[in-house]
Amino acid sequence: MPEVTELDLTQVTSYNEWLEIAKKIDEEEGFISWRKQDDSDIFHSQLLREHINTMQDLRSSGDGMRLIDVVQESLSRHSWELNTPQLYTQAYSGTKFIIAEYFREIEDSINFICDNTFNGITDANKLKIFQEGNRIHGNTALMLSGGASFGIYHLGVVKALAEQGLLPKIISGSSMGAIVAAAACCKTDQELKTFFANPKEIHRVAIKVNETGEIFSEGSIMDSKQLMEHIHENIGNYTFKEAFEKTGRVLNISVSATRKRQRPRVLNHLTTPNLLIEHSVLASCAIPGIFPPVMLLAKNKNGDTIPYMESEKWIDGSVHLDVPMQRIIRLHNVSRSIVSQANPHVIPFVNEEKKQGLLPFVEDLISSTLQTQLLKFMDIGVGLSEKMPWLSIVDKARSMIDQEYKGDINIYYPMTLGSVTKIVSNPNQEEFEEYIRKGELATWPKVAFIRDQMHLNKILEGCADRLLAKRK
Repeated sequence: MPEVTELDLTQVTSYNEWLEIAKKIDEEEGFISWRKQDDSDIFHSQLLREHINTMQDLRSSGDGMRLIDVVQESLSRHSWELNTPQLYTQAYSGTKFIIAEYFREIEDSINFICDNTFNGITDANKLKIFQEGNRIHGNTALMLSGGASFGIYHLGVVKALAEQGLLPKIISGSSMGAIVAAAACCKTDQELKTFFANPKEIHRVAIKVNETGEIFSEGSIMDSKQLMEHIHENIGNYTFKEAFEKTGRVLNISVSATRKRQRPRVLNHLTTPNLLIEHSVLASCAIPGIFPPVMLLAKNKNGDTIPYMESEKWIDGSVHLDVPMQRIIRLHNVSRSIVSQANPHVIPFVNEEKKQGLLPFVEDLISSTLQTQLLKFMDIGVGLSEKMPWLSIVDKARSMIDQEYKGDINIYYPMTLGSVTKIVSNPNQEEFEEYIRKGELATWPKVAFIRDQMHLNKILEGCADRLLAKRK
């Protein structure tokens, strides 16, 4: 039987095919032996084994009271040490088997507590334990960057996660990422399945160059009406509140103000429930000089469309807040972030987690030093812009450089020099589907990590739902 290689991983059409090849590579390269060994200097493997054995013994003896204590201790003790990316870069098919065993034991123990009766523990007590445990464990958020046409690849990321039942409920997007995030959050699971099953029916023409006269009259190169048609066809007409009530997914869109001292904002069903999503997405795509600034619109209590902050217009969220990490964390109790990054000015300066050793260290040192010096130089331009407004572009450039573009789990668009020429263009059908495929291929190696990070939330939420259903 011929050996399999990394190249074979790029020829598959489904995650199951990818995983089978990944397992074969791990066997041939000896990585499977690393997965079988409990020992690790990254997490406390001995304590993990003790907790596994204790949970098994307590279930066998039916000691629910002590089992609750052990589960609670495990959730608080192991949640953080098992979210290290290095645990998922040593082998292709997953991390150490003891970690998978631990998650199975936690699942069995939580279900055991949920489904059995113990003296002194009511269903109300259990519900409080599960809800508090889920709150402490925190949520997972998916953040989609800008990236112009490259951002189409986010569709492949969403598709891969949705097919594995791993699409987070909290999704944010900037610029092109806002279009994909909104499409995901305005569609039910079944609608998403249909959406991805028919790629030829997805509206893909977002870009149309204005006539010369329109460029001067509108102050932008591209036709915003064409972009709005693309947004409307793929998203529909919803407010943030309506989309949340329909799908249960939490959409967050980053926009930047045109006024210098107006802070960028994250729009969602909590902060701006009645804003219209399609106009918010249009604003998040409004690159200065390419698309014109946008006035946001909202629905009033009578259902009429009215301006939101009539004196202000908004532009591309990537300028100041491509990945709104801290705001999403505060708003939605997020403990883990998945960042899908397609911005061409970002990707060359971020390293994959698996890169270790002296050379990557030197590369990071040089990159961070250059960034620090460049920011200091740009501070001079920002100061001068107070007297010379035309230098305000320096302020925007500084904001783009001085951002955090990485998350706990990172999925990067496979950038090539040849692809740069297509960054602002409408892809043909073949190119469009290739963007989606690239997104899937980039996501599949992260599935094991993402599944483990979301596992406990799903179990705790499932048990809470069962207990709530018994009340009805």
